Amino acid sequence: MLIDPTILPVLSRMKAPSLDATSTPAERRASIERDVEDLMSTLPADPRWDAVDIEETLVRGALRDIPIRIFRPRSSARPLPAALYFFGGAFWMRSYNTPDMLAVCRQLAVDAECIVVEIDYALAPEHPYPAALHEGLAVLEWMASEEGRSRGIDAGRLALGGLSSGGGLAAGLALLPRDRGAPAIRLQILEVPAVDLALSVVRTPPEGVGEAEIAGLIEFQNFYLPNGLPDGDSYVSPADAPDLVGLPPTLIVSAEFDVLKASGDAYAARLRAAGVPTVSVVYGGQIHFSPALSAVSPSARAWRAQVSEAMRGLHRDPVNPL
Repeated sequence: MLIDPTILPVLSRMKAPSLDATSTPAERRASIERDVEDLMSTLPADPRWDAVDIEETLVRGALRDIPIRIFRPRSSARPLPAALYFFGGAFWMRSYNTPDMLAVCRQLAVDAECIVVEIDYALAPEHPYPAALHEGLAVLEWMASEEGRSRGIDAGRLALGGLSSGGGLAAGLALLPRDRGAPAIRLQILEVPAVDLALSVVRTPPEGVGEAEIAGLIEFQNFYLPNGLPDGDSYVSPADAPDLVGLPPTLIVSAEFDVLKASGDAYAARLRAAGVPTVSVVYGGQIHFSPALSAVSPSARAWRAQVSEAMRGLHRDPVNPL
């Protein structure tokens, strides 16, 4: 299948992340965020976003106070299902202020009638693994606390989600409550997820994916895991966790032209083998950035609708939302 023609004009304006070793990661990060902001400014906004209240606050963590942003639909009664969502960016190159993620969170809150909590987790290489994972756990526990309930969060209907590296963080975090008890997770939504940090599936670029994507994967490994994969850690690379039994129902959404598609497929197969209710969908003609392109692509809109429908499942049945 060919790349979706509706996203080709956007692709022509996208800039590849710089691999310039003379700039610091922080300088490169700022440049990438400006590029994404410029790109997203050319796309139409969804007028329904005005129906979302947004609150910014801080959650106490081990290293610092963690910034979070809470998206709450105005028209919905409380309490509501809530999703903790992690932005993408290879664990180092983005922040929760980039407009593509703001659009994703607003859309999910409106269409799924849920609360979305976006976390500005600590970035590598300044804060390598496991800083981001631990910050995610602190925010998840906050969501299940009295503080979270005071914001309208139903602690009995919590979900985890994320895009790209954020999907990898969500998948790793889903293992922690299973192993340590509460708070219980009812659903995980993994979009173009980076779940295989051993790169055991991705060996050569799939058709339609260039060598630059592989180089980027190797670079973020070095930023995020400067000492390599830690031995005996089940949470850093969820695809390599020895036991996936007991994880929550899972939706995995992948793009046909994405270097991470194969690892997403493999993780879905392992989840099913472990008895985890799993829906895995590959959107033809789509790319890694497609979750942010619903304004221009009908296929990307269908993608976002499927994610929203999964979250809406928590309104119907917290045990079997899919």
